[in-house]
Amino acid sequence: MAEADELKELRAALQHELDDKVAAAVLFIGLDRMGEIPEGKDEWVAFIRTGLREALLERMDPAEADRIVTELRDVLSGATVVPPPADAVGDSSAPTRELPRLEGPSKVLVVANGSRLARTLKAALGSRVVPMAVGEAARVGTFIHDFEPGVLVVDLTDPVPGLQATVAAGLDENALVVLWGTGPEANRLAQALEQRGTRATVFDRTEGVAPLVELVHGAAT
Repeated sequence: MAEADELKELRAALQHELDDKVAAAVLFIGLDRMGEIPEGKDEWVAFIRTGLREALLERMDPAEADRIVTELRDVLSGATVVPPPADAVGDSSAPTRELPRLEGPSKVLVVANGSRLARTLKAALGSRVVPMAVGEAARVGTFIHDFEPGVLVVDLTDPVPGLQATVAAGLDENALVVLWGTGPEANRLAQALEQRGTRATVFDRTEGVAPLVELVHGAAT
């Protein structure tokens, strides 16, 4: 499905106001809390006033958050036009960890019972990510072979029944494996993957989305 024009305009406006990774994290948080991607201009404007404003307030004072909210609403209404972004392939800030650099956007395979995480990552990161979701443990290997993902995200907040440590079998040796969730099940799966020679990074959802967004953002060129 093609992205809504409102989403493209909103993401560009946020990237104009904030660092790309911060903009992606704020948008991800707001959409994740809403649970659904808005449809139509009225729903996007309502999202800016509610979920997105709440996500902004976690990073700045109310006056600055309200200023950005006003700018975003003006963009969607057509009262303001976002300047085109500078033509840059990278970002000047040093990453917090060494990440393999992939050619083009990150191809992310999300193993989850539903497609919510994949859709939210796409909405937050735009052209930097090409996500695909698979909801059956028996089909993961086929998707890995055909899609050749550079990042495998196992969503343990929406787990696939029957998931085993073989979930990463067939991945390229340079691919990244991320376990997204909370609780001991993430550590148990990480240990089982380690025994099979696959190192996985565990991101505790309760600690925020920034590390996940940064990793997917940083893996793309």
